[in-house]
Amino acid sequence: MIRRTAILMPFLVLAFASHASGSCFSIFENGVRASGLGGAFVAIANDGSALFYNPAGVAFQKGLRLQMDSLVVVGLFRFTPTSTPPGTIVPEKGFNLNTSPHFIPVASMYLTKDISPRLTVGFGMFAPFGLAANATNFKDSDPKTAKYVGRYAGTRGKLESFWLQPTVAYRLSKNSSIAVGVAWVHTHLLIEESILNPLDDGKVFGEQIASIVFPGQDKTLSGAAIARMLPEGRARFAGTSDRPGYSAGYLYKHEKSKTNIGLMWRSAVTHKLSGKASFAFTTGYALEKFVGKDTIPKLFPTQPISASFTTPATYSMGVSNSSLLKGLLALQVDIQDYKRFKDVPLNFTQTQDTATPEELRLTFAMRTSYVARAGYERNFGEKNTFRAGYIFDHSPVTDKSVGPLFPDSSRNSVTFGVSRLMSNKEFSFFYQAMWFRDRLTDVPENQKVFTNGTYSNFAHLFGFGMRMRLGATTNPFDR
Repeated sequence: MIRRTAILMPFLVLAFASHASGSCFSIFENGVRASGLGGAFVAIANDGSALFYNPAGVAFQKGLRLQMDSLVVVGLFRFTPTSTPPGTIVPEKGFNLNTSPHFIPVASMYLTKDISPRLTVGFGMFAPFGLAANATNFKDSDPKTAKYVGRYAGTRGKLESFWLQPTVAYRLSKNSSIAVGVAWVHTHLLIEESILNPLDDGKVFGEQIASIVFPGQDKTLSGAAIARMLPEGRARFAGTSDRPGYSAGYLYKHEKSKTNIGLMWRSAVTHKLSGKASFAFTTGYALEKFVGKDTIPKLFPTQPISASFTTPATYSMGVSNSSLLKGLLALQVDIQDYKRFKDVPLNFTQTQDTATPEELRLTFAMRTSYVARAGYERNFGEKNTFRAGYIFDHSPVTDKSVGPLFPDSSRNSVTFGVSRLMSNKEFSFFYQAMWFRDRLTDVPENQKVFTNGTYSNFAHLFGFGMRMRLGATTNPFDR
Protein backbone atom coordinates (compact mmCIF):
# COMPACT_ATOMS: atom_id res chain seq x y z
CA MET A 1 0.00 0.00 0.00
CA ILE A 2 2.97 2.32 0.33
CA ARG A 3 4.05 1.65 -3.24
CA ARG A 4 4.70 5.35 -3.79
CA THR A 5 7.08 5.44 -0.82
CA ALA A 6 9.06 2.61 -2.32
CA ILE A 7 9.17 4.23 -5.74
CA LEU A 8 10.59 7.42 -4.26
CA MET A 9 13.76 5.72 -3.13
CA PRO A 10 15.22 5.13 -6.60
CA PHE A 11 13.89 8.54 -7.69
CA LEU A 12 15.97 10.17 -5.01
CA VAL A 13 18.95 7.97 -5.62
CA LEU A 14 18.82 9.17 -9.22
CA ALA A 15 18.31 12.81 -8.57
CA PHE A 16 21.32 14.81 -7.51
CA ALA A 17 23.14 15.20 -10.74
CA SER A 18 19.96 16.09 -12.52
CA HIS A 19 19.97 18.88 -9.99
CA ALA A 20 23.67 19.43 -10.20
CA SER A 21 25.99 18.03 -12.80
CA GLY A 22 26.38 14.95 -14.99
CA SER A 23 23.89 12.43 -16.34
CA CYS A 24 21.21 11.38 -13.90
CA PHE A 25 22.88 11.43 -10.46
CA SER A 26 26.52 11.29 -11.61
CA ILE A 27 29.01 13.93 -10.44
CA PHE A 28 31.91 14.46 -12.86
CA GLU A 29 33.17 17.73 -11.33
CA ASN A 30 35.70 16.15 -8.97
CA GLY A 31 38.64 18.29 -10.01
CA VAL A 32 38.71 22.05 -10.60
CA ARG A 33 41.35 22.00 -13.36
CA ALA A 34 39.55 19.15 -15.12
CA SER A 35 36.19 20.87 -14.76
CA GLY A 36 37.55 24.00 -16.44
CA LEU A 37 38.24 21.75 -19.44
CA GLY A 38 34.66 20.50 -19.48
CA GLY A 39 35.78 17.31 -17.75
CA ALA A 40 37.80 16.21 -20.82
CA PHE A 41 40.65 15.00 -18.64
CA VAL A 42 40.99 11.23 -19.09
CA ALA A 43 43.79 11.68 -21.67
CA ILE A 44 45.50 14.45 -19.66
CA ALA A 45 45.28 13.26 -16.03
CA ASN A 46 48.25 15.36 -14.91
CA ASP A 47 47.16 16.25 -11.38
CA GLY A 48 45.82 14.47 -8.31
CA SER A 49 42.27 14.28 -9.65
CA ALA A 50 43.61 11.66 -12.08
CA LEU A 51 42.64 9.26 -9.28
CA PHE A 52 39.06 10.04 -10.30
CA TYR A 53 39.37 10.75 -14.05
CA ASN A 54 42.12 8.26 -14.99
CA PRO A 55 44.30 6.82 -12.20
CA ALA A 56 47.02 5.80 -14.68
CA GLY A 57 47.96 9.47 -14.94
CA VAL A 58 49.53 9.58 -11.48
CA ALA A 59 52.32 7.26 -12.68
CA PHE A 60 53.87 10.26 -14.45
CA GLN A 61 53.66 12.58 -11.43
CA LYS A 62 56.80 13.07 -9.37
CA GLY A 63 57.20 13.77 -5.67
CA LEU A 64 54.66 13.98 -2.86
CA ARG A 65 51.57 15.88 -4.01
CA LEU A 66 48.44 17.02 -2.24
CA GLN A 67 45.34 18.40 -3.93
CA MET A 68 42.01 19.67 -2.57
CA ASP A 69 39.04 20.71 -4.69
CA SER A 70 35.63 22.08 -3.81
CA LEU A 71 32.46 22.58 -5.85
CA VAL A 72 29.33 24.62 -5.19
CA VAL A 73 26.12 24.03 -7.15
CA VAL A 74 23.27 26.52 -7.48
CA GLY A 75 20.24 24.98 -9.20
CA LEU A 76 17.20 26.81 -10.59
CA PHE A 77 14.36 24.39 -11.32
CA ARG A 78 10.74 25.09 -12.28
CA PHE A 79 7.81 22.75 -12.88
CA THR A 80 4.48 23.75 -14.40
CA PRO A 81 1.94 20.88 -14.29
CA THR A 82 -0.42 20.24 -17.18
CA SER A 83 -3.15 19.03 -14.81
CA THR A 84 -3.83 19.44 -11.09
CA PRO A 85 -6.34 18.31 -8.47
CA PRO A 86 -9.46 20.52 -8.41
CA GLY A 87 -8.82 23.88 -6.80
CA THR A 88 -5.04 23.57 -6.68
CA ILE A 89 -3.18 26.88 -6.70
CA VAL A 90 -0.23 26.88 -9.13
CA PRO A 91 2.32 29.71 -8.67
CA GLU A 92 2.58 32.11 -11.59
CA LYS A 93 6.04 30.82 -12.58
CA GLY A 94 5.34 27.22 -11.66
CA PHE A 95 6.51 25.27 -8.64
CA ASN A 96 10.04 25.88 -7.40
CA LEU A 97 12.01 22.62 -7.18
CA ASN A 98 15.12 23.79 -5.40
CA THR A 99 18.20 21.83 -4.58
CA SER A 100 18.61 21.58 -0.83
CA PRO A 101 20.44 23.36 0.57
CA HIS A 102 20.28 25.99 -2.17
CA PHE A 103 24.08 25.96 -2.33
CA ILE A 104 25.32 22.36 -2.51
CA PRO A 105 28.97 21.81 -1.55
CA VAL A 106 30.94 18.87 -2.97
CA ALA A 107 34.57 18.32 -1.97
CA SER A 108 37.40 15.98 -2.98
CA MET A 109 40.98 15.34 -1.87
CA TYR A 110 43.91 13.53 -3.50
CA LEU A 111 47.36 12.47 -2.31
CA THR A 112 50.04 10.83 -4.50
CA LYS A 113 53.67 9.74 -4.00
CA ASP A 114 56.13 8.14 -6.42
CA ILE A 115 57.81 5.12 -4.81
CA SER A 116 60.18 4.39 -7.69
CA PRO A 117 60.64 5.57 -11.31
CA ARG A 118 57.90 3.12 -12.31
CA LEU A 119 55.63 2.82 -9.27
CA THR A 120 53.34 5.49 -7.79
CA VAL A 121 50.73 5.13 -5.08
CA GLY A 122 47.82 7.42 -4.32
CA PHE A 123 44.74 7.90 -2.18
CA GLY A 124 41.62 9.74 -3.27
CA MET A 125 38.42 10.82 -1.52
CA PHE A 126 35.65 11.87 -3.93
CA ALA A 127 31.93 11.55 -4.66
CA PRO A 128 31.13 10.25 -8.17
CA PHE A 129 27.41 10.00 -7.30
CA GLY A 130 25.05 12.00 -5.12
CA LEU A 131 21.85 14.01 -4.90
CA ALA A 132 20.15 16.82 -3.03
CA ALA A 133 16.52 17.66 -3.77
CA ASN A 134 13.79 19.56 -1.96
CA ALA A 135 10.26 20.16 -3.18
CA THR A 136 8.91 20.68 0.34
CA ASN A 137 7.64 24.22 -0.15
CA PHE A 138 4.61 23.73 2.07
CA LYS A 139 3.59 22.87 5.64
CA ASP A 140 1.50 19.85 6.57
CA SER A 141 -1.09 22.19 8.09
CA ASP A 142 -1.54 24.08 4.78
CA PRO A 143 -4.75 23.49 2.84
CA LYS A 144 -4.33 20.80 0.19
CA THR A 145 -4.99 23.26 -2.62
CA ALA A 146 -1.91 25.30 -1.63
CA LYS A 147 0.53 22.39 -1.36
CA TYR A 148 3.00 21.29 -3.99
CA VAL A 149 1.03 19.28 -6.54
CA GLY A 150 3.59 16.49 -7.03
CA ARG A 151 4.24 15.77 -3.37
CA TYR A 152 3.02 12.16 -3.66
CA ALA A 153 5.89 11.51 -6.07
CA GLY A 154 8.46 12.94 -3.65
CA THR A 155 9.26 15.95 -1.54
CA ARG A 156 12.80 15.71 -0.20
CA GLY A 157 15.88 13.58 -0.66
CA LYS A 158 19.59 13.42 -0.05
CA LEU A 159 22.21 10.94 -1.23
CA GLU A 160 25.89 10.98 -0.34
CA SER A 161 28.12 8.33 -1.91
CA PHE A 162 31.80 8.66 -1.01
CA TRP A 163 34.66 6.69 -2.56
CA LEU A 164 37.81 6.29 -0.45
CA GLN A 165 40.19 4.83 -2.99
CA PRO A 166 43.81 3.62 -2.54
CA THR A 167 45.43 3.28 -5.97
CA VAL A 168 48.58 1.75 -7.44
CA ALA A 169 49.89 3.07 -10.78
CA TYR A 170 52.70 1.46 -12.78
CA ARG A 171 54.66 2.74 -15.80
CA LEU A 172 54.78 -0.01 -18.39
CA SER A 173 57.23 2.01 -20.45
CA LYS A 174 58.50 5.53 -20.86
CA ASN A 175 55.23 6.49 -22.55
CA SER A 176 52.52 4.27 -21.06
CA SER A 177 51.05 3.37 -17.69
CA ILE A 178 48.26 1.42 -16.04
CA ALA A 179 46.59 1.73 -12.64
CA VAL A 180 44.15 -0.13 -10.40
CA GLY A 181 42.19 1.21 -7.45
CA VAL A 182 40.08 -0.56 -4.84
CA ALA A 183 37.66 1.69 -2.94
CA TRP A 184 35.54 1.58 0.17
CA VAL A 185 32.23 3.14 -0.87
CA HIS A 186 30.14 4.64 1.93
CA THR A 187 26.62 5.70 1.02
CA HIS A 188 23.94 7.53 3.00
CA LEU A 189 20.41 7.95 1.71
CA LEU A 190 17.49 10.04 3.02
CA ILE A 191 14.10 10.11 1.28
CA GLU A 192 10.75 11.72 2.08
CA GLU A 193 7.34 11.90 0.37
CA SER A 194 3.63 12.29 0.99
CA ILE A 195 1.53 9.10 1.04
CA LEU A 196 -2.14 8.03 0.97
CA ASN A 197 -2.80 9.71 -2.35
CA PRO A 198 -6.61 9.66 -2.89
CA LEU A 199 -6.03 8.63 -6.51
CA ASP A 200 -3.43 5.97 -5.87
CA ASP A 201 -2.20 4.27 -2.69
CA GLY A 202 -5.03 5.84 -0.67
CA LYS A 203 -7.50 3.75 -2.70
CA VAL A 204 -5.55 0.57 -2.01
CA PHE A 205 -5.48 1.33 1.70
CA GLY A 206 -9.19 2.25 1.63
CA GLU A 207 -10.04 -1.15 0.22
CA GLN A 208 -8.01 -2.82 2.97
CA ILE A 209 -10.09 -1.21 5.72
CA ALA A 210 -13.41 -1.05 3.80
CA SER A 211 -14.92 -3.98 5.71
CA ILE A 212 -14.29 -2.13 8.98
CA VAL A 213 -15.58 1.29 7.97
CA PHE A 214 -18.42 0.20 5.65
CA PRO A 215 -19.21 -3.44 6.53
CA GLY A 216 -21.16 -5.31 3.86
CA GLN A 217 -20.61 -2.69 1.16
CA ASP A 218 -18.83 -3.01 -2.19
CA LYS A 219 -15.09 -3.06 -1.48
CA THR A 220 -14.02 -1.02 -4.52
CA LEU A 221 -16.62 1.71 -4.13
CA SER A 222 -16.02 1.91 -0.37
CA GLY A 223 -12.26 2.10 -0.87
CA ALA A 224 -12.58 5.06 -3.24
CA ALA A 225 -14.83 6.88 -0.77
CA ILE A 226 -12.49 6.18 2.15
CA ALA A 227 -9.49 7.44 0.16
CA ARG A 228 -11.02 10.92 0.07
CA MET A 229 -11.46 10.95 3.84
CA LEU A 230 -7.98 9.75 4.82
CA PRO A 231 -5.28 11.89 6.44
CA GLU A 232 -2.32 12.94 4.37
CA GLY A 233 0.75 11.03 5.45
CA ARG A 234 4.46 11.60 5.21
CA ALA A 235 6.95 8.74 4.83
CA ARG A 236 10.64 9.02 5.59
CA PHE A 237 13.46 6.56 4.95
CA ALA A 238 17.11 6.80 5.95
CA GLY A 239 19.80 4.18 5.51
CA THR A 240 23.51 3.57 4.98
CA SER A 241 25.62 1.13 3.02
CA ASP A 242 29.29 0.15 2.82
CA ARG A 243 30.41 -1.70 -0.30
CA PRO A 244 33.59 -2.19 -2.38
CA GLY A 245 34.19 -0.41 -5.67
CA TYR A 246 36.91 -0.70 -8.29
CA SER A 247 38.55 1.45 -10.95
CA ALA A 248 41.25 1.05 -13.56
CA GLY A 249 42.97 3.25 -16.11
CA TYR A 250 45.40 3.29 -19.01
CA LEU A 251 47.37 6.24 -20.41
CA TYR A 252 49.60 6.35 -23.49
CA LYS A 253 51.71 9.34 -24.55
CA HIS A 254 53.03 9.59 -28.10
CA GLU A 255 55.85 12.10 -27.79
CA LYS A 256 56.43 12.79 -31.48
CA SER A 257 52.86 13.86 -32.20
CA LYS A 258 52.31 15.19 -28.68
CA THR A 259 49.16 13.08 -28.49
CA ASN A 260 47.79 11.22 -25.45
CA ILE A 261 45.20 8.45 -25.36
CA GLY A 262 43.41 7.65 -22.11
CA LEU A 263 40.96 4.98 -20.97
CA MET A 264 39.17 4.70 -17.61
CA TRP A 265 36.71 2.25 -16.06
CA ARG A 266 34.85 2.64 -12.77
CA SER A 267 32.83 -0.32 -11.58
CA ALA A 268 29.14 -0.52 -10.89
CA VAL A 269 28.34 -0.84 -7.18
CA THR A 270 25.28 -2.55 -5.76
CA HIS A 271 24.47 -0.76 -2.52
CA LYS A 272 22.70 -2.75 0.20
CA LEU A 273 21.22 -0.26 2.64
CA SER A 274 19.98 -0.84 6.13
CA GLY A 275 18.06 1.86 7.93
CA LYS A 276 14.69 2.92 9.27
CA ALA A 277 11.30 3.89 7.89
CA SER A 278 9.02 6.30 9.79
CA PHE A 279 5.59 7.81 9.11
CA ALA A 280 3.52 10.80 10.29
CA PHE A 281 -0.05 11.88 9.54
CA THR A 282 -2.19 15.00 9.66
CA THR A 283 -5.05 15.18 12.17
CA GLY A 284 -8.63 16.35 11.95
CA TYR A 285 -9.40 14.37 8.81
CA ALA A 286 -12.95 13.22 7.98
CA LEU A 287 -12.47 9.56 8.89
CA GLU A 288 -10.87 10.24 12.24
CA LYS A 289 -14.13 10.36 14.20
CA PHE A 290 -15.11 6.94 12.85
CA VAL A 291 -11.88 4.99 13.36
CA GLY A 292 -10.15 6.97 16.12
CA LYS A 293 -7.08 9.16 16.14
CA ASP A 294 -4.48 6.39 16.54
CA THR A 295 -5.89 3.65 14.31
CA ILE A 296 -4.24 4.62 11.04
CA PRO A 297 -0.85 5.69 12.49
CA LYS A 298 -0.60 2.29 14.23
CA LEU A 299 -0.83 0.59 10.85
CA PHE A 300 2.39 2.37 9.80
CA PRO A 301 4.88 1.70 12.60
CA THR A 302 8.45 2.99 12.61
CA GLN A 303 10.56 -0.01 11.65
CA PRO A 304 13.91 -1.24 10.34
CA ILE A 305 14.04 -1.44 6.56
CA SER A 306 16.46 -2.60 3.89
CA ALA A 307 16.85 -1.76 0.22
CA SER A 308 19.25 -2.08 -2.69
CA PHE A 309 20.12 -0.14 -5.81
CA THR A 310 23.01 -0.10 -8.25
CA THR A 311 25.09 2.86 -9.36
CA PRO A 312 26.21 2.37 -12.96
CA ALA A 313 29.64 1.55 -14.29
CA THR A 314 31.46 4.38 -16.08
CA TYR A 315 33.56 4.00 -19.22
CA SER A 316 35.64 6.98 -20.39
CA MET A 317 37.71 7.30 -23.57
CA GLY A 318 39.69 10.37 -24.54
CA VAL A 319 42.42 11.86 -26.67
CA SER A 320 44.45 15.04 -26.21
CA ASN A 321 47.01 16.93 -28.28
CA SER A 322 49.36 19.70 -27.14
CA SER A 323 50.56 20.86 -30.57
CA LEU A 324 47.33 22.47 -31.80
CA LEU A 325 46.19 26.09 -31.45
CA LYS A 326 49.22 26.94 -29.28
CA GLY A 327 47.73 25.00 -26.40
CA LEU A 328 46.23 21.70 -25.27
CA LEU A 329 43.08 20.34 -26.93
CA ALA A 330 41.17 17.38 -25.46
CA LEU A 331 38.14 15.33 -26.57
CA GLN A 332 36.33 12.70 -24.51
CA VAL A 333 33.28 10.45 -24.39
CA ASP A 334 31.79 8.94 -21.22
CA ILE A 335 29.28 6.08 -21.23
CA GLN A 336 27.27 4.93 -18.21
CA ASP A 337 25.05 1.84 -18.13
CA TYR A 338 22.03 3.22 -16.31
CA LYS A 339 20.02 0.25 -17.59
CA ARG A 340 21.12 -1.46 -14.40
CA PHE A 341 18.13 0.24 -12.80
CA LYS A 342 15.52 -2.38 -13.66
CA ASP A 343 14.66 -4.06 -10.35
CA VAL A 344 14.70 -2.21 -7.01
CA PRO A 345 13.58 -4.33 -4.03
CA LEU A 346 12.46 -2.63 -0.83
CA ASN A 347 11.99 -4.81 2.28
CA PHE A 348 10.04 -4.06 5.47
CA THR A 349 10.34 -5.91 8.77
CA GLN A 350 6.97 -5.29 10.48
CA THR A 351 4.29 -6.76 8.24
CA GLN A 352 1.96 -8.50 10.70
CA ASP A 353 -1.21 -6.46 11.35
CA THR A 354 0.32 -3.45 9.55
CA ALA A 355 -0.08 -1.81 6.14
CA THR A 356 3.53 -2.47 5.10
CA PRO A 357 4.29 -5.47 2.82
CA GLU A 358 7.24 -7.83 3.10
CA GLU A 359 8.81 -6.73 -0.19
CA LEU A 360 8.11 -4.40 -3.08
CA ARG A 361 10.02 -5.03 -6.30
CA LEU A 362 10.04 -2.03 -8.61
CA THR A 363 10.63 -1.79 -12.34
CA PHE A 364 12.55 1.33 -13.29
CA ALA A 365 12.83 2.64 -16.87
CA MET A 366 16.30 3.96 -17.73
CA ARG A 367 18.58 3.95 -20.74
CA THR A 368 22.32 4.11 -21.34
CA SER A 369 23.68 7.64 -21.09
CA TYR A 370 26.59 9.26 -22.85
CA VAL A 371 28.46 12.53 -22.42
CA ALA A 372 30.58 14.24 -25.11
CA ARG A 373 33.27 16.67 -23.89
CA ALA A 374 35.77 19.06 -25.43
CA GLY A 375 38.35 21.19 -23.61
CA TYR A 376 41.09 23.67 -24.43
CA GLU A 377 43.94 24.88 -22.21
CA ARG A 378 46.63 27.49 -22.82
CA ASN A 379 49.44 28.76 -20.65
CA PHE A 380 50.15 32.49 -20.44
CA GLY A 381 53.66 32.78 -19.16
CA GLU A 382 55.04 30.37 -16.60
CA LYS A 383 52.42 30.94 -13.94
CA ASN A 384 49.02 31.53 -15.54
CA THR A 385 46.72 29.10 -17.34
CA PHE A 386 43.33 29.61 -19.02
CA ARG A 387 40.82 26.82 -19.79
CA ALA A 388 37.49 26.47 -21.58
CA GLY A 389 35.23 23.55 -22.33
CA TYR A 390 31.94 22.35 -23.78
CA ILE A 391 29.73 19.43 -22.66
CA PHE A 392 26.73 17.71 -24.21
CA ASP A 393 25.03 15.37 -21.76
CA HIS A 394 22.43 12.91 -23.08
CA SER A 395 20.11 12.12 -20.18
CA PRO A 396 19.33 8.46 -19.41
CA VAL A 397 15.98 9.41 -17.89
CA THR A 398 12.90 8.43 -19.90
CA ASP A 399 9.67 10.44 -19.70
CA LYS A 400 8.17 7.79 -17.42
CA SER A 401 10.83 8.45 -14.79
CA VAL A 402 10.83 12.25 -14.85
CA GLY A 403 9.33 13.72 -11.69
CA PRO A 404 9.63 16.46 -9.09
CA LEU A 405 12.69 14.91 -7.49
CA PHE A 406 14.08 13.85 -10.84
CA PRO A 407 13.55 16.73 -13.34
CA ASP A 408 16.34 15.57 -15.61
CA SER A 409 16.79 16.28 -19.31
CA SER A 410 19.64 16.42 -21.79
CA ARG A 411 21.71 19.54 -21.41
CA ASN A 412 24.49 21.69 -22.88
CA SER A 413 27.19 23.28 -20.74
CA VAL A 414 30.10 25.68 -21.21
CA THR A 415 32.97 25.94 -18.76
CA PHE A 416 35.77 28.41 -18.01
CA GLY A 417 38.75 28.05 -15.71
CA VAL A 418 41.98 29.73 -14.62
CA SER A 419 45.02 28.71 -12.59
CA ARG A 420 47.80 30.68 -10.92
CA LEU A 421 51.09 29.13 -9.84
CA MET A 422 52.57 30.52 -6.62
CA SER A 423 55.77 28.90 -5.35
CA ASN A 424 55.00 25.21 -4.74
CA LYS A 425 51.24 25.75 -4.92
CA GLU A 426 48.75 26.22 -7.71
CA PHE A 427 45.32 27.81 -7.17
CA SER A 428 42.51 27.16 -9.65
CA PHE A 429 38.96 28.34 -10.25
CA PHE A 430 36.23 27.23 -12.65
CA TYR A 431 32.67 28.17 -13.59
CA GLN A 432 30.11 26.10 -15.48
CA ALA A 433 26.79 27.26 -16.96
CA MET A 434 24.36 24.40 -17.60
CA TRP A 435 21.31 24.78 -19.85
CA PHE A 436 18.78 21.98 -19.49
CA ARG A 437 16.49 21.45 -22.45
CA ASP A 438 12.89 22.23 -21.52
CA ARG A 439 11.06 18.95 -21.14
CA LEU A 440 7.33 18.30 -21.51
CA THR A 441 6.10 14.94 -20.23
CA ASP A 442 2.74 13.30 -20.83
CA VAL A 443 2.77 9.77 -19.39
CA PRO A 444 -0.65 8.24 -18.53
CA GLU A 445 0.55 6.38 -15.41
CA ASN A 446 2.00 9.63 -13.99
CA GLN A 447 -1.33 11.46 -14.09
CA LYS A 448 -2.32 10.17 -10.65
CA VAL A 449 0.65 11.92 -9.04
CA PHE A 450 0.46 15.03 -11.25
CA THR A 451 4.08 14.93 -12.44
CA ASN A 452 3.23 15.53 -16.11
CA GLY A 453 4.09 19.02 -17.26
CA THR A 454 6.95 21.26 -18.30
CA TYR A 455 10.32 21.19 -16.55
CA SER A 456 12.56 24.24 -17.06
CA ASN A 457 15.96 24.07 -15.40
CA PHE A 458 19.31 25.84 -15.24
CA ALA A 459 22.33 25.38 -12.98
CA HIS A 460 25.46 27.33 -12.03
CA LEU A 461 28.55 25.44 -10.83
CA PHE A 462 31.54 27.11 -9.18
CA GLY A 463 34.73 25.43 -8.06
CA PHE A 464 37.96 26.32 -6.26
CA GLY A 465 40.97 24.09 -5.81
CA MET A 466 44.55 24.02 -4.61
CA ARG A 467 47.34 21.59 -5.32
CA MET A 468 50.83 21.56 -3.88
CA ARG A 469 54.01 19.57 -4.21
CA LEU A 470 55.48 19.08 -0.78
CA GLY A 471 59.20 19.72 -0.50
CA ALA A 472 59.40 21.56 -3.84
CA THR A 473 59.80 25.32 -4.16
CA THR A 474 60.62 25.77 -7.88
CA ASN A 475 59.01 24.23 -10.97
CA PRO A 476 56.85 21.91 -8.87
CA PHE A 477 54.56 20.83 -11.74
CA ASP A 478 54.95 19.95 -15.37
CA ARG A 479 53.37 22.76 -17.38
